[in-house]
Amino acid sequence: IGARDQTNADCIPKYRKGKQMKTLFTAFKGIHNTSFQLVDPLGANYILLTNSFQGIEKGISSIYSDDSIVYMFGVDKTLMDKIRIEAYANYNEEMVYTKFDICTLRNRFRDGNIFYTVSYKPTHYLCNAAYYHMLKKKLNTVFIHITSLKGMRMGMMNKLVKVLEDDIIH
Repeated sequence: IGARDQTNADCIPKYRKGKQMKTLFTAFKGIHNTSFQLVDPLGANYILLTNSFQGIEKGISSIYSDDSIVYMFGVDKTLMDKIRIEAYANYNEEMVYTKFDICTLRNRFRDGNIFYTVSYKPTHYLCNAAYYHMLKKKLNTVFIHITSLKGMRMGMMNKLVKVLEDDIIH
């Protein structure tokens, strides 16, 4: 599945491009972590999550945010020059689905020539735990796995930034 995902034909966006909402971005700590390298130059409101299950839960529980939407980013080293949108989190056998407009997001990635998949099978790692805890606070959250820098072709980071900039209020 790629930027021209066949199910996009049935995808009707809930809001139009250019409508800006207050946005929070999350990434994982570490100067060499690709998720940090993505959100840091955005010039947007972001928080960095720790790399432990207890730290994630504590960190997310302390977030007070009146942001309309939350973008969460984590790295999956198995991805090669594409991203994966997570449809839901499953933690301690409890599933929580996002209310984020994935349809519009898919269209934006397609229009930005970014290859993606949508996953309906959560991982069992830190990213899933972080997504679960954030969804419990704010359902209008989406988790996006991005590739490591080693798996990213030239320009991919710039394409992601360009797509995400539409949701940033400066």
